[in-house]
Amino acid sequence: MKRFVIMIVIVLAISVLWMAGWFYIAGQVRTEIAYLAQADGISQPRLTCESLDVGGAPFSFSPRCQGAQITAADTTISIPDVRGTALFYRPFHIQAVATGPARVTDAFTGAAQEIDWSNLHASLRLAGSAIERFSVVADDLVYRDVLMAETELGTASRGEIHLVDATPAEPAPGTGMIYDFYAMLENVTSQPNDIAQGALAIDGQLTGVPDPTLWGDPDLVAYWQAYDGRFSLRGLDLTAEGLSLSAEGEVSLAETGLLNGNLAVVSRGISDRIAAIVGDPAVAQIVLGSPDDTGVSRQNLTITNGTVIVGILPIASLPPLF
Repeated sequence: MKRFVIMIVIVLAISVLWMAGWFYIAGQVRTEIAYLAQADGISQPRLTCESLDVGGAPFSFSPRCQGAQITAADTTISIPDVRGTALFYRPFHIQAVATGPARVTDAFTGAAQEIDWSNLHASLRLAGSAIERFSVVADDLVYRDVLMAETELGTASRGEIHLVDATPAEPAPGTGMIYDFYAMLENVTSQPNDIAQGALAIDGQLTGVPDPTLWGDPDLVAYWQAYDGRFSLRGLDLTAEGLSLSAEGEVSLAETGLLNGNLAVVSRGISDRIAAIVGDPAVAQIVLGSPDDTGVSRQNLTITNGTVIVGILPIASLPPLF
């Protein structure tokens, strides 16, 4: 009998300590989310919630932000409902679900768009303060312009974005982190742009990524350049009825913030679309190249200190990024 009583006391003590730990961490989660509302929205994005709650006791933490609003400079993103979950014993794996539509407004241009979906899930794995993997998957995507009236611009049956840490176990000092990324869209349609049965796949790598603690710093791009950061496009493939485009290349920044890089582009049917829009086929042929007997265009673009060059002909000048 005495042993049974002792066992009950131990179980109750562990339960009390467990719940005390849960309430403490839940309070920290609430504090961190509330802290994001104090950001200026310029040097660091600001997140506000009309209603914030943290549930999930006793085995998980499930913050719920209703009426979420993210502000970054002139851009504001409004989402009706965002819910996250992290297990008590696995706090560095966070899963989230969002309810659409997300409205994106630009205070400078006055533009307003909406992105809706039937199912959106996100997953974030952390290794300390670094992102180990980040994924977003959504079904039945709809993109609309809602400035004057609701106009559907495009749809996709599925969309995915993945970011994976590819940094070596023992990276060289001062080289930053390396991330592989992948994005795709399936069954893309757009009546305004005459696109049907479209598909998009992007595969690339970003090197020289600074520590996540610097991601909100206004000098982030300069830090990326100092780490000799490079954006490698290993493959971009876009297809639709009567259209195709593939590209690969790499860009980096000079100490002045000007772009350097190269891009190889192969396309079919794209130059005709551009010519119809601008009214001059020469413009599209300069950028994409003249089509051969099979209708395929090939072009190599070079960017040197912000100047875009085709062959030996400079065609555009890009401003510095910092």
